[in-house]
Amino acid sequence: MPPRIRSLPTLFLALAPLAMPAAAAGPPFATELSLGFGYEGSSAERPLVVLDGAPSAAYAYSADGTAHSIDVTATRWLSPVGDDQQTPLALLPYVARASGVTARFALSGASRDSFGSFSGQESSLEVGLAGDGTLREARLDAEWFAAKSLSVRGGLAYVTERETAASTSIERPSGRADVSTAGTRSSGGTGSLGVALRLGDHEVSASGSYGESDLTREDASAFTGSAQPYFSTLDAEGVVKRGTLATRLLFLGRRLALDASGSYAESTSSSSLGTTLSGPSAEGRALSRNVGAVATWFFTRRLGVSAGFAYGTRSVASGPPGQLRPSRSETGRAWSAGTRWFASERVCVSLLASRTGTDAVAPPDASTYQRFEDVVDRVTLGAALRF
Repeated sequence: MPPRIRSLPTLFLALAPLAMPAAAAGPPFATELSLGFGYEGSSAERPLVVLDGAPSAAYAYSADGTAHSIDVTATRWLSPVGDDQQTPLALLPYVARASGVTARFALSGASRDSFGSFSGQESSLEVGLAGDGTLREARLDAEWFAAKSLSVRGGLAYVTERETAASTSIERPSGRADVSTAGTRSSGGTGSLGVALRLGDHEVSASGSYGESDLTREDASAFTGSAQPYFSTLDAEGVVKRGTLATRLLFLGRRLALDASGSYAESTSSSSLGTTLSGPSAEGRALSRNVGAVATWFFTRRLGVSAGFAYGTRSVASGPPGQLRPSRSETGRAWSAGTRWFASERVCVSLLASRTGTDAVAPPDASTYQRFEDVVDRVTLGAALRF
């Protein structure tokens, strides 16, 4: 277990005395601070390569990666959130229908390694890659209740990411080696706006978002053979438009909560590649469709257990400007399970685990293609304090 995660119980014990209620029914609260630590492990394989309709055993590929993250979130409600002594503690802000503002900052670091090989009748090639990266994300969200049953929501987010990687390739039997380095930096901003309608304890919401991003990647290669070193710079810009429909349903005296959502997104990109020889340009377009649901059962007011499932597809087309062709098709499934327990009316701890599996074919509907399988496991441990 990472050291940061091991330190969380100590933090919780230090905060607990500050959050003990003064009476059986805790006084209203208006602020919640939460802290989360996450770990992610991923693996990828290419189990199938087909050449002109015939499977080939000459290719092999595998990759592994890990990531650690820390997440700090603060929510301030514009009016106090009271306790009716019946509603599960996790649902009190939702039931109170209080306008509020949430600020979030997340930082993560990741590393990855991959290995690929090709074995022919007269020669073979082995390629290895190792990389490290960091990601920073800042987000601000707000919800304002214009009426008891109607609220307006909006948000702004900004993300920056940097990665450095190095790769080596060896060709046999010639012994020719290639050492390459790559540096990638990207940033993006997103704005969202939506409305939510309350129907008793239930809610239906609709939202849309628009985001822009830019990316720069610099590659350099040095050859031991007679070829000259190779340098290139890739500049890309992207736009993402997304629409989401969601609902929350409460049943059995608010002991059962069901959250479901569906989204549709369109991503477009344009890029230019500057090399030592030429500078071609390309365009891309991706369509994403996702649906998911999470059910939470509250055994007591303080303890809730949840389970969820999500399904998504993504179709990617790329090529020269005005000549886009299907290049990749993805299908993903995700399972999640979690629990949230309030040690008191003011302090809670949470645990969330998930597994995401993705199958990809590149390019789809072709006689020559390759299939990839990716699995990502995530665990997040968090604590929150209300006051």
